[in-house]
Amino acid sequence: MSAPPTGEGTVPDLTRVLGPHLVPVLDACRPHTGRLTHVEACTGGNVSHVHRVHGEAGSVVVKVRGHRFARMPIATDPALIAVEHRALTLHHGLLPDLFPQVLAFLPEAHAMVLTDVFPDRRTWRQHLDERCATAEECARLGTALARVHRATAGLPPLREAGGDDLFRAEHAYGYCLRAAGHRALDETCHRLDSLPGRQLVLGDVCPKNLSLAAGRTAFVDLDNVHHGAPLFDVGYLLAHLVLHHLARPVHLHPLAAALLDAYTPAAAGWWRGDDLLAAVAAGVLLYRLEASTVPYPPTAPPATAEKVRRGLLRLLDTGPFTVPDLLETAGQVAP
Repeated sequence: MSAPPTGEGTVPDLTRVLGPHLVPVLDACRPHTGRLTHVEACTGGNVSHVHRVHGEAGSVVVKVRGHRFARMPIATDPALIAVEHRALTLHHGLLPDLFPQVLAFLPEAHAMVLTDVFPDRRTWRQHLDERCATAEECARLGTALARVHRATAGLPPLREAGGDDLFRAEHAYGYCLRAAGHRALDETCHRLDSLPGRQLVLGDVCPKNLSLAAGRTAFVDLDNVHHGAPLFDVGYLLAHLVLHHLARPVHLHPLAAALLDAYTPAAAGWWRGDDLLAAVAAGVLLYRLEASTVPYPPTAPPATAEKVRRGLLRLLDTGPFTVPDLLETAGQVAP
Protein backbone atom coordinates (compact mmCIF):
# COMPACT_ATOMS: atom_id res chain seq x y z
CA MET A 1 0.00 0.00 0.00
CA SER A 2 2.71 2.44 -0.98
CA ALA A 3 2.03 5.83 -2.47
CA PRO A 4 4.14 7.70 -4.99
CA PRO A 5 4.02 11.48 -4.62
CA THR A 6 1.17 12.74 -6.74
CA GLY A 7 -1.30 15.58 -6.58
CA GLU A 8 -4.88 16.46 -7.21
CA GLY A 9 -4.66 14.97 -10.68
CA THR A 10 -5.42 11.56 -9.19
CA VAL A 11 -8.85 12.63 -7.92
CA PRO A 12 -10.50 11.57 -11.21
CA ASP A 13 -9.19 8.04 -10.54
CA LEU A 14 -10.97 7.99 -7.18
CA THR A 15 -14.05 9.31 -8.96
CA ARG A 16 -13.86 6.40 -11.39
CA VAL A 17 -13.59 3.90 -8.54
CA LEU A 18 -16.33 5.39 -6.38
CA GLY A 19 -18.70 6.87 -8.97
CA PRO A 20 -21.75 8.40 -7.27
CA HIS A 21 -20.33 7.50 -3.84
CA LEU A 22 -17.40 9.91 -4.12
CA VAL A 23 -19.07 12.75 -2.21
CA PRO A 24 -20.17 10.72 0.86
CA VAL A 25 -16.77 9.04 1.09
CA LEU A 26 -14.92 12.37 0.96
CA ASP A 27 -17.39 13.76 3.50
CA ALA A 28 -16.43 10.87 5.79
CA CYS A 29 -12.78 11.86 5.45
CA ARG A 30 -13.15 15.54 6.35
CA PRO A 31 -13.68 15.15 10.14
CA HIS A 32 -10.21 13.60 10.25
CA THR A 33 -8.36 15.57 7.56
CA GLY A 34 -9.91 19.01 7.75
CA ARG A 35 -10.21 20.82 4.43
CA LEU A 36 -9.12 18.45 1.69
CA THR A 37 -6.00 19.43 -0.24
CA HIS A 38 -5.20 16.49 -2.53
CA VAL A 39 -5.58 12.75 -3.13
CA GLU A 40 -2.92 10.27 -4.17
CA ALA A 41 -3.34 6.76 -5.50
CA CYS A 42 -1.52 4.05 -3.56
CA THR A 43 0.08 1.09 -5.30
CA GLY A 44 0.86 -2.40 -4.08
CA GLY A 45 -2.56 -3.77 -3.14
CA ASN A 46 -3.90 -6.48 -5.45
CA VAL A 47 -7.49 -6.71 -4.23
CA SER A 48 -8.76 -3.23 -3.36
CA HIS A 49 -8.28 0.25 -4.76
CA VAL A 50 -6.43 2.34 -2.17
CA HIS A 51 -5.99 6.10 -2.01
CA ARG A 52 -4.51 8.45 0.54
CA VAL A 53 -6.66 11.54 1.11
CA HIS A 54 -4.78 14.57 2.43
CA GLY A 55 -6.15 17.59 4.20
CA GLU A 56 -4.91 20.53 6.21
CA ALA A 57 -5.18 18.53 9.46
CA GLY A 58 -3.69 15.24 8.27
CA SER A 59 -4.36 12.27 6.04
CA VAL A 60 -6.51 9.14 5.95
CA VAL A 61 -6.57 6.08 3.72
CA VAL A 62 -9.62 5.18 1.60
CA LYS A 63 -9.97 1.55 0.59
CA VAL A 64 -12.56 0.55 -2.03
CA ARG A 65 -13.41 -2.92 -3.32
CA GLY A 66 -14.80 -3.27 -6.82
CA HIS A 67 -16.33 -6.05 -8.91
CA ARG A 68 -12.82 -7.04 -10.06
CA PHE A 69 -9.54 -7.18 -8.17
CA ALA A 70 -7.56 -3.97 -8.48
CA ARG A 71 -4.48 -5.56 -10.07
CA MET A 72 -5.67 -8.97 -11.23
CA PRO A 73 -8.22 -9.93 -13.91
CA ILE A 74 -10.34 -11.83 -11.40
CA ALA A 75 -13.99 -11.11 -10.62
CA THR A 76 -14.94 -10.61 -6.98
CA ASP A 77 -17.88 -9.58 -4.84
CA PRO A 78 -17.34 -6.01 -3.63
CA ALA A 79 -19.51 -6.73 -0.58
CA LEU A 80 -16.65 -8.88 0.73
CA ILE A 81 -15.06 -5.69 2.03
CA ALA A 82 -17.39 -6.22 4.99
CA VAL A 83 -15.25 -9.22 6.00
CA GLU A 84 -12.12 -7.09 6.05
CA HIS A 85 -14.05 -4.44 7.96
CA ARG A 86 -14.83 -7.05 10.63
CA ALA A 87 -11.20 -8.18 10.66
CA LEU A 88 -9.85 -4.65 11.06
CA THR A 89 -12.37 -3.74 13.74
CA LEU A 90 -11.52 -6.88 15.69
CA HIS A 91 -7.73 -6.58 15.38
CA HIS A 92 -7.61 -2.85 16.11
CA GLY A 93 -9.84 -3.40 19.13
CA LEU A 94 -7.43 -6.01 20.49
CA LEU A 95 -4.15 -4.35 19.48
CA PRO A 96 -4.71 -0.68 18.60
CA ASP A 97 -0.97 -0.01 18.33
CA LEU A 98 -0.53 -2.60 15.55
CA PHE A 99 -3.54 -2.07 13.26
CA PRO A 100 -5.27 0.88 11.60
CA GLN A 101 -8.61 2.04 12.91
CA VAL A 102 -11.71 2.03 10.74
CA LEU A 103 -12.94 5.63 10.91
CA ALA A 104 -15.92 5.08 8.63
CA PHE A 105 -17.46 2.13 6.82
CA LEU A 106 -19.71 2.88 3.85
CA PRO A 107 -21.13 -0.49 2.77
CA GLU A 108 -23.13 0.97 -0.12
CA ALA A 109 -19.87 2.32 -1.56
CA HIS A 110 -17.93 -0.84 -0.59
CA ALA A 111 -15.47 1.55 1.03
CA MET A 112 -13.66 2.14 4.30
CA VAL A 113 -11.87 5.19 5.67
CA LEU A 114 -8.87 4.19 7.79
CA THR A 115 -6.26 5.88 9.92
CA ASP A 116 -3.00 6.36 8.05
CA VAL A 117 -0.42 4.13 9.80
CA PHE A 118 2.43 4.91 7.39
CA PRO A 119 4.14 7.91 9.01
CA ASP A 120 6.82 8.05 6.31
CA ARG A 121 4.33 7.16 3.52
CA ARG A 122 6.44 4.08 2.71
CA THR A 123 5.98 0.36 3.21
CA TRP A 124 8.69 -1.92 4.54
CA ARG A 125 8.87 -3.36 1.03
CA GLN A 126 10.01 0.02 -0.29
CA HIS A 127 12.74 0.19 2.31
CA LEU A 128 13.88 -3.38 1.55
CA ASP A 129 14.16 -2.49 -2.13
CA GLU A 130 16.90 -0.06 -1.07
CA ARG A 131 18.60 -1.77 1.88
CA CYS A 132 18.77 -4.89 4.02
CA ALA A 133 16.45 -5.48 6.90
CA THR A 134 17.91 -4.96 10.36
CA ALA A 135 17.94 -7.49 13.19
CA GLU A 136 15.96 -5.00 15.28
CA GLU A 137 13.21 -4.80 12.64
CA CYS A 138 13.02 -8.58 12.38
CA ALA A 139 12.88 -9.02 16.15
CA ARG A 140 10.16 -6.36 16.36
CA LEU A 141 8.16 -8.17 13.69
CA GLY A 142 8.52 -11.54 15.38
CA THR A 143 7.38 -10.08 18.69
CA ALA A 144 4.43 -8.28 17.07
CA LEU A 145 3.26 -11.36 15.17
CA ALA A 146 3.35 -13.41 18.36
CA ARG A 147 1.22 -10.75 20.08
CA VAL A 148 -1.32 -10.95 17.26
CA HIS A 149 -1.55 -14.73 17.49
CA ARG A 150 -1.92 -14.67 21.28
CA ALA A 151 -4.64 -12.02 21.07
CA THR A 152 -6.73 -13.84 18.45
CA ALA A 153 -6.42 -17.38 19.84
CA GLY A 154 -9.82 -18.92 20.45
CA LEU A 155 -11.81 -16.43 18.39
CA PRO A 156 -14.43 -17.74 15.92
CA PRO A 157 -14.03 -17.58 12.11
CA LEU A 158 -14.88 -14.35 10.30
CA ARG A 159 -16.89 -16.10 7.61
CA GLU A 160 -20.05 -18.04 8.38
CA ALA A 161 -21.21 -21.54 7.43
CA GLY A 162 -17.81 -22.97 6.59
CA GLY A 163 -16.83 -20.01 4.44
CA ASP A 164 -13.56 -19.62 6.30
CA ASP A 165 -12.57 -23.20 5.48
CA LEU A 166 -13.38 -22.58 1.82
CA PHE A 167 -11.39 -19.34 1.83
CA ARG A 168 -8.39 -21.11 3.30
CA ALA A 169 -8.55 -23.89 0.73
CA GLU A 170 -8.98 -21.56 -2.23
CA HIS A 171 -6.79 -18.60 -1.29
CA ALA A 172 -4.21 -19.47 1.36
CA TYR A 173 -3.66 -22.89 -0.13
CA GLY A 174 -4.95 -22.73 -3.70
CA TYR A 175 -3.37 -19.43 -4.77
CA CYS A 176 -0.32 -19.84 -2.57
CA LEU A 177 0.99 -23.19 -1.34
CA ARG A 178 -0.58 -25.34 -4.03
CA ALA A 179 0.23 -22.90 -6.85
CA ALA A 180 3.45 -24.73 -7.76
CA GLY A 181 1.60 -28.03 -8.14
CA HIS A 182 4.19 -29.97 -6.12
CA ARG A 183 3.00 -33.06 -4.26
CA ALA A 184 5.07 -32.15 -1.19
CA LEU A 185 3.22 -28.83 -0.89
CA ASP A 186 -0.12 -30.60 -1.09
CA GLU A 187 1.04 -32.68 1.87
CA THR A 188 2.15 -29.46 3.59
CA CYS A 189 -1.43 -28.15 3.40
CA HIS A 190 -2.75 -31.38 4.94
CA ARG A 191 -0.18 -31.17 7.73
CA LEU A 192 -1.08 -27.55 8.48
CA ASP A 193 -4.74 -28.52 8.79
CA SER A 194 -3.86 -31.33 11.18
CA LEU A 195 -2.07 -29.02 13.63
CA PRO A 196 -3.90 -28.31 16.89
CA GLY A 197 -4.94 -24.80 17.83
CA ARG A 198 -6.35 -23.52 14.58
CA GLN A 199 -7.28 -19.85 15.01
CA LEU A 200 -7.50 -16.53 13.22
CA VAL A 201 -4.30 -15.79 11.28
CA LEU A 202 -3.43 -12.77 9.13
CA GLY A 203 -2.78 -14.73 5.94
CA ASP A 204 -0.74 -12.08 4.06
CA VAL A 205 2.12 -10.95 6.30
CA CYS A 206 4.53 -9.54 3.74
CA PRO A 207 6.65 -6.37 3.46
CA LYS A 208 4.18 -4.50 1.24
CA ASN A 209 1.60 -4.82 4.03
CA LEU A 210 3.84 -3.59 6.83
CA SER A 211 5.10 -0.31 8.22
CA LEU A 212 8.11 -0.27 10.54
CA ALA A 213 8.69 3.47 10.44
CA ALA A 214 9.39 5.59 13.50
CA GLY A 215 10.09 2.53 15.66
CA ARG A 216 6.50 1.29 15.36
CA THR A 217 4.96 -1.76 13.74
CA ALA A 218 1.73 -1.71 11.74
CA PHE A 219 -0.05 -4.45 9.80
CA VAL A 220 -2.46 -3.51 6.98
CA ASP A 221 -4.47 -5.27 4.26
CA LEU A 222 -6.45 -7.85 6.23
CA ASP A 223 -8.24 -9.25 3.16
CA ASN A 224 -6.79 -12.70 3.85
CA VAL A 225 -7.55 -13.12 7.56
CA HIS A 226 -8.88 -16.65 8.08
CA HIS A 227 -8.95 -19.57 10.49
CA GLY A 228 -5.77 -21.56 10.09
CA ALA A 229 -2.47 -22.52 11.67
CA PRO A 230 -0.31 -19.68 13.10
CA LEU A 231 2.65 -21.48 11.54
CA PHE A 232 1.33 -20.37 8.14
CA ASP A 233 1.85 -16.70 9.06
CA VAL A 234 5.33 -17.40 10.40
CA GLY A 235 6.36 -19.29 7.27
CA TYR A 236 4.80 -16.64 5.03
CA LEU A 237 6.78 -13.86 6.70
CA LEU A 238 9.98 -15.91 6.71
CA ALA A 239 9.60 -16.59 2.98
CA HIS A 240 9.38 -12.89 2.21
CA LEU A 241 12.38 -12.13 4.39
CA VAL A 242 14.34 -14.64 2.29
CA LEU A 243 12.83 -13.31 -0.95
CA HIS A 244 14.00 -9.76 -0.27
CA HIS A 245 17.55 -10.87 0.55
CA LEU A 246 18.27 -13.22 -2.34
CA ALA A 247 20.85 -10.80 -3.72
CA ARG A 248 22.45 -10.34 -0.28
CA PRO A 249 22.38 -13.85 1.23
CA VAL A 250 25.03 -13.21 3.87
CA HIS A 251 22.27 -11.60 5.93
CA LEU A 252 19.77 -14.47 5.73
CA HIS A 253 20.80 -16.56 8.74
CA PRO A 254 21.07 -13.74 11.33
CA LEU A 255 17.88 -12.02 10.15
CA ALA A 256 15.87 -15.25 10.14
CA ALA A 257 17.16 -16.11 13.61
CA ALA A 258 16.18 -12.65 14.90
CA LEU A 259 12.66 -13.00 13.49
CA LEU A 260 11.97 -16.56 14.61
CA ASP A 261 13.60 -16.38 18.03
CA ALA A 262 11.62 -13.22 18.80
CA TYR A 263 8.40 -15.01 17.82
CA THR A 264 8.98 -17.63 20.54
CA PRO A 265 11.65 -16.21 22.86
CA ALA A 266 11.12 -18.90 25.51
CA ALA A 267 12.24 -21.55 23.02
CA ALA A 268 15.02 -19.91 21.02
CA GLY A 269 16.14 -22.07 18.12
CA TRP A 270 12.82 -23.98 18.01
CA TRP A 271 12.65 -23.43 14.27
CA ARG A 272 15.95 -25.08 13.34
CA GLY A 273 14.49 -28.56 13.09
CA ASP A 274 10.95 -27.65 12.00
CA ASP A 275 10.50 -29.21 8.57
CA LEU A 276 6.88 -28.06 8.29
CA LEU A 277 7.83 -24.41 8.76
CA ALA A 278 10.56 -24.89 6.14
CA ALA A 279 8.09 -26.44 3.68
CA VAL A 280 5.59 -23.59 4.16
CA ALA A 281 8.32 -21.01 3.54
CA ALA A 282 9.52 -22.89 0.44
CA GLY A 283 5.98 -23.03 -0.95
CA VAL A 284 5.44 -19.31 -0.41
CA LEU A 285 8.79 -18.55 -2.03
CA LEU A 286 7.83 -20.54 -5.12
CA TYR A 287 4.47 -18.77 -5.21
CA ARG A 288 6.18 -15.38 -5.24
CA LEU A 289 8.97 -16.34 -7.63
CA GLU A 290 6.61 -17.84 -10.18
CA ALA A 291 3.92 -15.13 -9.67
CA SER A 292 1.66 -16.79 -12.22
CA THR A 293 -1.60 -15.53 -10.68
CA VAL A 294 -0.80 -12.96 -8.02
CA PRO A 295 1.73 -10.32 -9.16
CA TYR A 296 4.72 -9.46 -6.98
CA PRO A 297 7.45 -7.19 -8.32
CA PRO A 298 10.79 -9.02 -8.60
CA THR A 299 13.30 -8.76 -5.77
CA ALA A 300 16.30 -10.29 -7.59
CA PRO A 301 17.60 -10.59 -11.17
CA PRO A 302 15.71 -13.18 -13.25
CA ALA A 303 18.71 -15.54 -13.42
CA THR A 304 19.06 -15.52 -9.63
CA ALA A 305 15.33 -16.05 -9.13
CA GLU A 306 15.39 -19.03 -11.50
CA LYS A 307 18.33 -20.60 -9.66
CA VAL A 308 16.53 -20.20 -6.36
CA ARG A 309 13.36 -21.68 -7.83
CA ARG A 310 15.24 -24.76 -9.03
CA GLY A 311 16.95 -25.11 -5.66
CA LEU A 312 13.60 -25.01 -3.86
CA LEU A 313 12.19 -27.70 -6.14
CA ARG A 314 15.19 -29.90 -5.38
CA LEU A 315 14.56 -29.51 -1.67
CA LEU A 316 10.91 -30.43 -2.10
CA ASP A 317 11.80 -33.38 -4.32
CA THR A 318 14.24 -34.85 -1.80
CA GLY A 319 12.74 -33.59 1.51
CA PRO A 320 12.17 -33.36 4.36
CA PHE A 321 14.36 -30.33 4.98
CA THR A 322 14.74 -27.67 7.66
CA VAL A 323 14.88 -23.89 7.79
CA PRO A 324 18.71 -23.89 7.85
CA ASP A 325 18.60 -26.10 4.74
CA LEU A 326 16.29 -23.60 3.07
CA LEU A 327 18.51 -20.65 4.01
CA GLU A 328 21.60 -22.49 2.85
CA THR A 329 20.00 -23.31 -0.50
CA ALA A 330 18.96 -19.69 -1.03
CA GLY A 331 22.44 -18.51 -0.09
CA GLN A 332 24.26 -20.94 -2.33
CA VAL A 333 22.36 -20.19 -5.52
CA ALA A 334 22.27 -16.42 -5.06
CA PRO A 335 25.23 -14.36 -6.33
